[in-house]
Amino acid sequence: MGLLLITHDLAVVSSMAHRVALMYAGEIVEVASAAGFFARPQHPYAQALLRALPDASRRGHALHAIEGTVPALWQTFSGCRFAPRCAHALAACHADGPVALRPVAAGHEVRCLRIASGETLTMPAAKAGLSAGPAADQPRQARPEAAAASRALLSVKNLRVRFAVRGGMLQRVIGQFDAVAGVSFDLQAGTTLALVGESGCGKTTTGKAIAQLLRRHAQVDGQALLDGQDLCGLQGEALLAARRNVQVIFQDPFASLNPRMRVLDLLLEGLQSLRPEVGADQARAEMAVLCERVGLRPDALQRYPHEFSGGQRQRIAIARALAVQPKLLICDEPTSALDVSVQAQILNLLRELQLEMGLSYLFITHNIGVVECIADQVAVMRQGRIVEMGGAETVLMAPADNYTKTLISAVPRLH
Repeated sequence: MGLLLITHDLAVVSSMAHRVALMYAGEIVEVASAAGFFARPQHPYAQALLRALPDASRRGHALHAIEGTVPALWQTFSGCRFAPRCAHALAACHADGPVALRPVAAGHEVRCLRIASGETLTMPAAKAGLSAGPAADQPRQARPEAAAASRALLSVKNLRVRFAVRGGMLQRVIGQFDAVAGVSFDLQAGTTLALVGESGCGKTTTGKAIAQLLRRHAQVDGQALLDGQDLCGLQGEALLAARRNVQVIFQDPFASLNPRMRVLDLLLEGLQSLRPEVGADQARAEMAVLCERVGLRPDALQRYPHEFSGGQRQRIAIARALAVQPKLLICDEPTSALDVSVQAQILNLLRELQLEMGLSYLFITHNIGVVECIADQVAVMRQGRIVEMGGAETVLMAPADNYTKTLISAVPRLH
């Protein structure tokens, strides 16, 4: 039986595939055996993708993101579709006429004029993401916020989340179950704590409970102390004021953005609710600056979410969270729906914002590669409980719990 595997996860491809066909902008740009593709990628896009993968070697440094975005498929193309983003592009690459797939070795074909002519291309040192200055590639251990942080911005103590089980025609309560069963951890100011585990282990529920998004849907017990203030015990105006300091970036930016609102209105909505002291003119000026800061053009403010790519929509979601100037961002799988190159751009952006603004991240994910790259601390969840917690290098390189060992050993790696 044959299997056609469609994915943007290159580690899965490396572990499962016999042959690889790489697509860009609606056409295949490289075809090869899996072994040949990963040992010696030929197309500039393939090389750039592999360089953008997050792992422990990039800890504390910006990832090699591909500049620009994938072009819209409704436009008329001429020449190589990757040429506008390619560091090796020649004038001929932009010329009229299609670029054909051409063999470079047995069973290995590439859609590239320079490769087909016999050249061997090596990717240059790429401009890493949206770097704004020397701090962009500053090692994580040199960050003043992380090095000097001695207090816990967020302290979660014995957090429990219980949902009612309903059944029958009248949907009466017939039982209860604990989605989160006594979770405790501290998140230091200016650092990143990665909450990892299998799907359904309670990661997202923990994040929502901390952000006070489950009050009408579940029974929440325990404490979530933000700067010493228990979020779980706040009501009314006090809770509204505290929400300014805790914001959430959700997994699917399209589902979390109102499709009927322009970007400017999406950004102003939270600002007007949580920072009512800001005047209309100042608010618009701040949103224009924020839009530029997250890598969007000023004209994005007057457009709707459906007019943007997935990566651009995630930038809008990040801008919306930052609009109220929070101290803590709960990032719930913010890159899982994005391809490798866009993921690198978003991770670089989050890292730069942390460096500049001293933000703290509770990063919920199952992507160990991302955890290796960005996390200062790691907490491993299983069945609603934390089974292991500690420094990222310690947990990932020398796990003590058997479940953590099994989880890490199950992660697909590039071969």
